[in-house]
Amino acid sequence: MAFAWKRKTRNLSLAFPLALVRRRWRFMMENKSRQCLVDTLPSNLHLLVKEGEECYLSLASLSQAQNAEIVVDVQKNACFVGAFVDFCDSDVHFKITINLLSEGASSEWHLASLSSKKESKTYEANINHLARHTTAVVSSYGIAREESFLKLSGTSFIQKGSKESNTRQEAKIIVFDPHSDGLASPALQIDENDVSASHAAVVGRLNEQHLFYLESRGIDLLLAKRLIALGYLKPIERYFDDEKLREKLDNQIERRF
Repeated sequence: MAFAWKRKTRNLSLAFPLALVRRRWRFMMENKSRQCLVDTLPSNLHLLVKEGEECYLSLASLSQAQNAEIVVDVQKNACFVGAFVDFCDSDVHFKITINLLSEGASSEWHLASLSSKKESKTYEANINHLARHTTAVVSSYGIAREESFLKLSGTSFIQKGSKESNTRQEAKIIVFDPHSDGLASPALQIDENDVSASHAAVVGRLNEQHLFYLESRGIDLLLAKRLIALGYLKPIERYFDDEKLREKLDNQIERRF
């Protein structure tokens, strides 16, 4: 037998399996936002953003994660803004699909990830433009260290008839060590002419000149790498209002180095 647990606020409707309630989640509600510090990711999460609503969802995974999938349906003139920080010490396969169902629907999705040891982490962000005048932005940033593998992928799809829609997807990975590796492969599938669509993918080694500059100022190699990582991943903290949670994110980066 399947059960569902539903909760509705003025700005957000959620529907997801009852099993999630039994897991160790901490929710912090502030006006139109929901921030979650998660010990385990949900295997299945479905969000509905109703007409004219705004939904801000921020997730941070710092200890142990698992395979997870999120589906977000955004209705007419509604807005979804999501952010996911994954600094956990485990393999991860994460997928999010955002469906822009009606005219005026918009979304943003932002990811920051750090992999190390022999971890394998893959993230997929798919955006479906299913109506006119829809807008979406996806930005994914990651660092791969030691012998880990990090993959950032996803497809932005604009359905025929979804005129004057706008989509942008970018994925960037810094590979810190000789035996670590990364793959960035955002894609576009466009079935309509009257649209704006772009994507970018960058995978690069750590800039040796940056390291040399920091070391020339008396900073040791490990600290130099930590400072570069903080500068690269820290911008996602703008999507987290809680100062203590921001400190946890910084501390986790330092711990991983």
